This record gives sequence, structure tokens and C-alpha cells, in this order.
Amino acid sequence: MVFSKEFKSNMGKMIAWILVLTILIGLLFALYPMMLDINMKSMFDTFVESLTPNLKLVLGLDESVDYTNLGQYIAFIFQYIAVLVAMFSMQLGGNSLSKEQEYGTIQYLYSNPISRNEIISQKILANILTYILFLFIIIIITFGLSYAIPIDSTMNVDSAISTKDFIIDLVKIFVALLGSGLVYMSIGFFLSSISKSASISDGVSVIFVLITVVLIMAGKVFGSLFFNIIDMLPLEVFKPFRFVVSNFSLMGIGVNIIVIVVFMLLTYLIYNSKDLYY
Repeated sequence: MVFSKEFKSNMGKMIAWILVLTILIGLLFALYPMMLDINMKSMFDTFVESLTPNLKLVLGLDESVDYTNLGQYIAFIFQYIAVLVAMFSMQLGGNSLSKEQEYGTIQYLYSNPISRNEIISQKILANILTYILFLFIIIIITFGLSYAIPIDSTMNVDSAISTKDFIIDLVKIFVALLGSGLVYMSIGFFLSSISKSASISDGVSVIFVLITVVLIMAGKVFGSLFFNIIDMLPLEVFKPFRFVVSNFSLMGIGVNIIVIVVFMLLTYLIYNSKDLYY
């Protein structure tokens, strides 16, 4: 009952986010043919080389990306898409529990024979399923857009954009986004367990993700110990390009799994001890 209700309530927001991301991915995809043109690629390389090392790091141009490789190019643009995906994921968790009090539906839930633990568990499962479905649709759309790229036959490009290797790259990107999203979702659930307003949770989710982005930028500029700390943040650990080139950190993944478990446990503990007014 709670599972289906939660899953259905997320459909509107999920569709809206998919539409926005589809437009954004399409616009970034439109730049790919430029990378295959020798003159345009040379201009781009010159521009990147003219940037200071710190600015390259801040803009996410620090990775040695082969922009003519479609799989790597997609992974590169998805490091920016991942920020928006993280916002969506955290919003899913952030308003999951708090919206019941804000909208007054908590009374309906408790009119049924169901415990708080069951409510939390079913909401977690519903939101994870929503997020997986969301990512699956985004990846399918990305795959479809790859066929819409206007590539000149004279350009030197791997013709097999739908081959096994390309599909594997998309699967790796899916896994990377799933990992970072689950971390932010767990933090969102924790926020939702202590909040009474879903609208506030939505705003806080956006701000929280933006703060982590700023911290990552600052860490790359200042380096040293700070860099080692921000390198453990989910947007860095689960950066799509790192997964595509198999350069991910197992320790970083382990740390983030611990973060997920800790925040989920805190969600259960806090929500079970919380006074619910309805």
C-alpha cells in the first residue's frame, strides 16, 4: 500500500526531470560532431591548453578524455549531468517522509495496520525503484540520441556507436550514477526524518548538492589534504568517466557504502522516536 502510493507519487517529478535532462543531453550531444572535425578539435585543444591548471580542474577538464571516442565523450558530459541527477535523487529521499506530515496524509497511513519501520522500508524501496527506472530511461534516451548525431561520413570516427563496447560504457555510466544517487538519497531520507516540510527538503537538497560541488572545486584548487577529503565525495568517487576508463577507487566506494548504511540507520532511529502530529 505505502510502496505503490509512494511510487505513483514520484512519477510526475520523474517525468519532469527526464524532460529537462533529455533537452540538456541533446544539446551537449550536438557538440560531439565538432570533436570529430580536425579544425574544431584543434581550436578546443588550444582553448583547454590556455587555461590555468586550477581552472581546468574546476571546470572538470582535468581528465585525459579522448573526446573523439563517443563512450568517453558521453562519460565526460555526464559528470555535469550527475549534479542534476544527484539533486533529483536527494529530493526523492528528502520529501519521502516529511510530505506525509505536510500534506496531512500521515493520518491515513496510521489508520492502517502498519509500523513505522514498514513505512520507511516501503518508501525506501519505492524510491530506489523510481531512481533505477529514471536512470534506465535516461540511458535509453542517451543511446537513442547517439543515432541522431549528424556525423559527416568523411570524419574519422568509430562507426560502431551501437556496439558491445559502447553499451558497456553506458552500463558503467548507469552504475556510477546509481552509486552517487544512492548516497544522496540516503542523506535525503535522513533529512526527511527530521523535517516536517517536503518543500523545505526540496530546497535543502538542491543547496546541499551545490555545496558539495563548491567543496569539490575548492578542494581541487587548494589541493593537499583537502583534495584527499573531497576525493571521497560521491560526485568524485562515482564520476562517470572514472568508471568508463576503470579508474575508480575501491576505498572511495567502500566509504560511500558506509555513508549510505549510516544515514539509513539514522533515518530508522530518528523517525521511530519522532513525535508525529496529525
